[in-house]
Amino acid sequence: MKFREATISDWEKLVVFYQRIYRKDHPLQKKTFWNWQFGNPKYGRAFICLDINDKIIGHVGANFGGGLAWMINGYLDAEYRGKGVMSNLYDLARKYYPLAATAANEFGLAMYRSMRWLRHYDLVRYVKINPALEEITFDNVCKSIEVSIEDLHYTNGHYFEQPNLNGILLADGSTAFSQENVGGLRIVDIKDLHQIETQAWQIGYKWMDYITSWNDLKTKDLEKNGWVLDYKSVVPWRLNPLEINYFCDITFLSEEPLDREFVVHRSYSDHGRIGSII
Repeated sequence: MKFREATISDWEKLVVFYQRIYRKDHPLQKKTFWNWQFGNPKYGRAFICLDINDKIIGHVGANFGGGLAWMINGYLDAEYRGKGVMSNLYDLARKYYPLAATAANEFGLAMYRSMRWLRHYDLVRYVKINPALEEITFDNVCKSIEVSIEDLHYTNGHYFEQPNLNGILLADGSTAFSQENVGGLRIVDIKDLHQIETQAWQIGYKWMDYITSWNDLKTKDLEKNGWVLDYKSVVPWRLNPLEINYFCDITFLSEEPLDREFVVHRSYSDHGRIGSII
């Protein structure tokens, strides 16, 4: 077996692999998205294992942010599990930064436990619904809207260059992604919470959300201003496709201890980018 970093020249092998392991129309099946995700070593890398026939049988992605390499898109064919393949792929990622992860599935959690990783408090997602809405139901809140945001378009920085996402810059300097196909505004960075709400409701959004780690002190302001944890609202976490009553349940782990002031940003890992936003 061979272990190495993937490059765009591996695309033909990669797309066969992604089509084999992921649902139809997964973002990584698009070359432009892959190049955004893993094409620049400043922001991320993909590490692959190939068998003797040069077929990809194992894959680990790393998203770089906050001084950590966030492990994403990990997969290994069943017949190769338990043979140290993933450990070798993780070794490649460690050459860049210490390791961390969010949104681990059952297999990933079992692996991280056996590797003696630290499991932190799960991420939290807060939601606020436009107070002008009288009928707070899933069908009324999570439906397509038309908004005029052309003058707010924002693409400054790698995160906001993600293909097919509509980044905006609000008047107070806060940033967000517009997801008008389901009526919402997904906040990335908060400057002035009251101004965010005023402008969002004026534009016509039906709801907003914000995801972060439990120790983010901004959550105190959110709670004071009527934002609630998502399971207390009607706006599900999974929006592509919409899954009613599917709320935020996102693990947060690291290989080594982190500073207690460390806060998980929406741009780290894939909890705020793949599946739930697109």
